[in-house]
Amino acid sequence: MAAPPATMFRAFMRRQAPGLRTRFTQQQRRTNSSNSGTEPPKPKRESDPIPVPNTVATIPLWQRLGPLTRAAEGYARAQRKRPLTTQFISSLVIYFCADLSAQNMSGNEYNPERTARSLIIGALSSIPSYKWFIFLSQNFNYTSRLLSLATKAVVNQVCFTPIFNSYFFGMQAFLAGDNFEQIIERIRRTVPVSIVNSCKLWPAVTAFSFSFIPMEYRSVFSGVIAVGWQTYLSFLNRQAEVVEEAEEAEVRAHPEKAHAVQGIAVDIRKSSTPRSRTNAEPLSAGQDQQLFSAMASVCLRSGRVQNALRSARNPALVRPRLPSNTLPRRHASTGTGSSSESDAGSNLKLALYGTALAGSLYVSYLYVTDTRASVHRWLVPPMLRFIYSDAEEAHHAGTTMMKSLYDLGLHIRERDRTLAQHPALASEVYGFQLANPIGISAGLDKHADIPDALFALGAGVVEVGGCTPRPQEGNPKPRVFRVPSIDGMVNRYGLNSRGAVSMAGTLRERVRRFARKAGVTEQQVLDGEAGVPAGSLLPGRLLAVQIAKNKETDERDVKAVTEDYVYCVQALAKYADILVVNVSSPNTPGLRDLQATEPLTRLLSAVVDEAAKADRKVRPKVMVKVSPDEEEDTQVEGIVQAVCNSGVDGVIVGNTTKRRTGVVPQGVQLSAKEQKALIETGGYSGPEMYGRTLELVKRYRQKLDSQTLQSGSAEEAAAIPSVDGTLSGKVHDLIEGKDTPRKVIFATGGITNGEQALKILNAGASVAMVYTGLTYGGPGTITRIKKEMVDQA
Repeated sequence: MAAPPATMFRAFMRRQAPGLRTRFTQQQRRTNSSNSGTEPPKPKRESDPIPVPNTVATIPLWQRLGPLTRAAEGYARAQRKRPLTTQFISSLVIYFCADLSAQNMSGNEYNPERTARSLIIGALSSIPSYKWFIFLSQNFNYTSRLLSLATKAVVNQVCFTPIFNSYFFGMQAFLAGDNFEQIIERIRRTVPVSIVNSCKLWPAVTAFSFSFIPMEYRSVFSGVIAVGWQTYLSFLNRQAEVVEEAEEAEVRAHPEKAHAVQGIAVDIRKSSTPRSRTNAEPLSAGQDQQLFSAMASVCLRSGRVQNALRSARNPALVRPRLPSNTLPRRHASTGTGSSSESDAGSNLKLALYGTALAGSLYVSYLYVTDTRASVHRWLVPPMLRFIYSDAEEAHHAGTTMMKSLYDLGLHIRERDRTLAQHPALASEVYGFQLANPIGISAGLDKHADIPDALFALGAGVVEVGGCTPRPQEGNPKPRVFRVPSIDGMVNRYGLNSRGAVSMAGTLRERVRRFARKAGVTEQQVLDGEAGVPAGSLLPGRLLAVQIAKNKETDERDVKAVTEDYVYCVQALAKYADILVVNVSSPNTPGLRDLQATEPLTRLLSAVVDEAAKADRKVRPKVMVKVSPDEEEDTQVEGIVQAVCNSGVDGVIVGNTTKRRTGVVPQGVQLSAKEQKALIETGGYSGPEMYGRTLELVKRYRQKLDSQTLQSGSAEEAAAIPSVDGTLSGKVHDLIEGKDTPRKVIFATGGITNGEQALKILNAGASVAMVYTGLTYGGPGTITRIKKEMVDQA
């Protein structure tokens, strides 16, 4: 029998609705982005989001392990579609496993009734527990991540843990058929112990979960920990049941002792008056012996001898001291030394052990957080490559870890103070005294999340970005590939960015925190009145912010492209010491076409004019980042002409290259995987780029200096030789005293050691920048390069 047309139509629409909804959403986004004004809407303050469809974070590599991958992906889908049902089923699984483990530990026969009770308890608590942790995720989110984590851990321990533990043990007793007094007794025996022990575990678990685990996987992570914790609670509950059973068995076996204890208790209650210890009347010898025998017989079986002795000796209970010969005391030594001497020796030993442990921990902390530690070169990078086969995931894990450690004050830092302030490393850039001429290129910190952590590694210049006007995802994944045999890398990120508004908010919050700490206003910091640059917020350091156009902006429409860059300048200029105009990324189609003289001049002129309007006293400097593949004389001359005509302050020579010729040294054999990675579409970076970078620095130095000789003759300018290792040559002498300042060059590409950095600087660059060398050499790369430079100076 055929189905009615209406039913068929509804079934058809249900099948088509998801696709239609997705296409409509995409069209609406494109329409909004194309029709929007120059300023996209400000994003709301970031919080810990609840997972919804299409907003799930990338699954870490530790979940990409065959069947575990499919299980994690299936759990994530279930978490998004039916979060309450998923939590309900997860709780049942956790409590089932925990009860089985606890019963196995007890050594008794399996009791299905106990498992049924645990499942009921887990089912009833699953949804409230889930709602509680959502509440924690959405609240107590302060500017200080350390304060947020500490507050969440404290609130969880103070509010949730006592209630949950009381519920757990109380429900266990209730479902077992105990009366109200027995339930209270069960809670009294178990909850204090469980709360104390939970303080040893759950604050750390809570902090780790909120720091590193995505929201949709926190329940999985907590569930794994909870299996062990619920095993402990079940075991603790079973111990309480054993104690109660032992007491009941003792009463049944010796009713006369129970009556004796009861009678003595009545006598004590009648005679108990608030008297001092000296006035308390002792019990008779018979009563004393009866009381001790009754208490000891029960407590010996339940493992509570010390508690019984303590209660028997407590003056507040108006009980006499037990006879000294009732229980024999066992001494550790047969010598004549007193117990006080033994206690003093034990305390001294404990103090020595504690001091040694504290000292070891402090020394370990100093070592691990020092950039000179060899583990940061020989252990950390290989470990990240081993754990994360995908280079982008390793990148994300590394930046997340650096951010978290910096927020906690446990970050890696340059502890060699003499090297940090060595006069041989000091250099002048734009009239600013730079602490050292080593920088970190853009790409490592794409969203300005960790500039302070990178400065702590010892860099004089940190470049963040690139940043586009509107958020964009970049190219599809995978998009980063390693070539470890040659310490190389191929990437086609495609300028993935959260947008200019998001980065501006991050940088502004950073300035606000500094202003509050320094006791000045935000505007005073931006105007340089706080004694530090407005971007880096550190003396002797500079912060560069790289900007670029959106992928969807047509590179042939120079006006639209210019508007993209100008918008970025409007949002970010006042928070940057240097603005870097990226027109050389090989992973954005058509971007390198902007390096032609006419469009580049128009673009750079607009950026320079807009940077001059920044709301601060000193405008940020503007530099342009050029491609290493544009090496023809006409191309270099055209870029130099655009730089000089537009008023740009300098050039960053180098970026990733599309070429693959000459990147593999002779005698190096690549594996099949590395060969495949090397021919992937994208830009290559690695040590073999150094020779090309050095040559380009020399050429740009000569061309830029020749172009700025406004008063010199053409013949004199053409006769200037290439700079071959010194900055005190003819070019420098001719430029001294001129009104036009000398254009600054930063160099990036293939620099991995101090000797290479010195050659780059002597060739005419003011700063030598690293990126790929840092990913393979570890956090200590900057310190090592500076140490080698000082040794060779």
